Amino acid sequence: MKSNWIQRIPSQESYWMNRVLFDVHHNESHLARYLENPEVYLDFIPLALEMKKAIRDNDIATMYRAGVNPYLLRAHCLGLRIPESVFLESLRSVASGGKNG
Repeated sequence: MKSNWIQRIPSQESYWMNRVLFDVHHNESHLARYLENPEVYLDFIPLALEMKKAIRDNDIATMYRAGVNPYLLRAHCLGLRIPESVFLESLRSVASGGKNG
């Protein structure tokens, strides 16, 4: 999978992933619905199952590689109380090309 940081124009997939994270963390009603049932919240989002799973499972590395803005990823981690160490390790794994990268 090519990174959108290399592509000239981000993909529709990256747009929708960014949109989901923005909406969830900038609109309380979206956050409440997401926390209640992420799968139901994501049902109407035009994303491949793999990308919906990455959002649902908080797979930071996969979301970053798919072109999600790192600031939105950071807000996602803060909003869901994902530890800073998990966020940073996920990004480091991408940079090092490790198993999660």
